[in-house]
Amino acid sequence: MKKIISLLAMLICVLSLAGCAAREKLPKEEMYQAKSDRYVQMLASMSEEELNEQIAGLEENFEDFEQEVALYPYISGAGQKFDFTAEAYLTLFKSYAGNMDEFGAYVGLKEYEGGVENDGEVTYDAVYEFEKHDMRLSLVYDSHDIVITVTADPIYSTGEILQKAGMNTLLGMGVVFAVLILISLIISCFNFIPAIERKFGKKKAAEKKAAAPAAPAAAPAPAAPAKAAEAADDLELVAVITAAVAASMGTTSTDGFVVRSIKRKSSQKWKRA
Repeated sequence: MKKIISLLAMLICVLSLAGCAAREKLPKEEMYQAKSDRYVQMLASMSEEELNEQIAGLEENFEDFEQEVALYPYISGAGQKFDFTAEAYLTLFKSYAGNMDEFGAYVGLKEYEGGVENDGEVTYDAVYEFEKHDMRLSLVYDSHDIVITVTADPIYSTGEILQKAGMNTLLGMGVVFAVLILISLIISCFNFIPAIERKFGKKKAAEKKAAAPAAPAAAPAPAAPAKAAEAADDLELVAVITAAVAASMGTTSTDGFVVRSIKRKSSQKWKRA
């Protein structure tokens, strides 16, 4: 355990020394400080309307501005080199304008955090005091001392960071729980589906039952047996007449009889008979 603690202590010392070495004073640090001060004072002197107009003009003529910076790197009349790429210069205004409400009014310089050199590029940070929140301006210079990256971010206190983290956590958890409650309500509605299906099934059965009595109206078909009974009665009549004729002729066979036609006569004679 003692060896582990000693090893951790040594590691912390090495890291702290490396950090101190990284933040050692650079040869051009005074130049970086002067430039940072100039940029912040320029931004702080502009109103929100002027910033928006500047951003709109740069975005509208960005290609021309980019070519002008590449072909004519020196500021006309001043003889000074323009120390921004076109994209970094636009980012400077947009980054400050996007956080302008978080800064408030400009107060002054708070501290220079120094620079770090890495692979020919220098990252220089400085903190400036504003009424609402301090601003950390970070500029990345290339090997020709041209600013290629810019960030201007507000510095929040630990309490504000924790408050925002808590709000984000509550918001995320609230959305999750709201979705879960909605899903549970949808699932609970599945219990009512069988009852609804039974209700509609009973309704359809009642409609079919109500429509069933109308069907027998199309059943006058039994007329065919009446016709068959009528034909059977005619055959019986023919048989009776045939037997009477055979009796009157004194014969018992009706093989020689041929009925050619049957005509109804007046019934008066039959009544007298």
